[in-house]
Amino acid sequence: MNDEHARTSSKPAPRVMLSFDVEEFDLPNEYGADIPLERQLSIGASGLATIVNIVDQLGVRVTLFTTARMGEYVRSEIPEIARKHEIASHGVRHDRFDPDHYTESKRRLEALAETEVTGFRMARLQPVDVPKLIESGYRYDSSENPIRLPGRYDNRHLPREARMDQGLVRVPISTSPGLRIPLFWLGFRHLPGVILKRTLDRTLRHDGYLNLFFHPWEFLDTSEWSKQMPRVVNLGGGDRLARKLAGTVKDLTGKARFTTLSEFTSDFRTGQDPDENGTN
Repeated sequence: MNDEHARTSSKPAPRVMLSFDVEEFDLPNEYGADIPLERQLSIGASGLATIVNIVDQLGVRVTLFTTARMGEYVRSEIPEIARKHEIASHGVRHDRFDPDHYTESKRRLEALAETEVTGFRMARLQPVDVPKLIESGYRYDSSENPIRLPGRYDNRHLPREARMDQGLVRVPISTSPGLRIPLFWLGFRHLPGVILKRTLDRTLRHDGYLNLFFHPWEFLDTSEWSKQMPRVVNLGGGDRLARKLAGTVKDLTGKARFTTLSEFTSDFRTGQDPDENGTN
């Protein structure tokens, strides 16, 4: 085997990770609405059922970053979902975070899912305390979105690609090299299909993986609250977003392997690619 062939053979297979932030539907309340908690939870539960049905039909495993409060609302469904998909932590509640929520959310979600919770994503993608995450028993974090999102954050100074940080694997949300075109729900909602496809392909080739995220409630009809949500959230959701996601999965299936974030980060930590015949 020549050196060039050896390098090609040892290169990890490209990966795609789909993740969904399973949370209370509280976004409109930030803009003047007054949706009661029970209604927020019921909408979140409807979104979760919708997206689990979609990804199961697509035949891919995903990571569900779940608030403990949301998980307890659908407690009877979580064990079955956890047998097919990864349950990770999105904190205790979506509207407020306290430092003890790192440990508390992990404990409560593990009791619900009957499996270990190894990943964390902060609500609204705010900064995290890396030593506290490690102390709480997490092995990876996916809270960084290295783009500028007006009104939220400007993270263009952050690294784009996965890295080790004090022993914790950090996996930022994918964005394109160079211009940092967003590749989370915002890009799927608003980029023309051809541009989205080209940008996904280019980023996959460059980084060797894609880390894409959405909210389950985005796949519902949320027009009732359109006046209380930003314009960027009012357009391109529901069935249209579901079709775009399905088309993307179909296109990427021949180019990469779909895995959960825990599987990706485990391989990243060890530097080894899983057996091609193993579980995705």
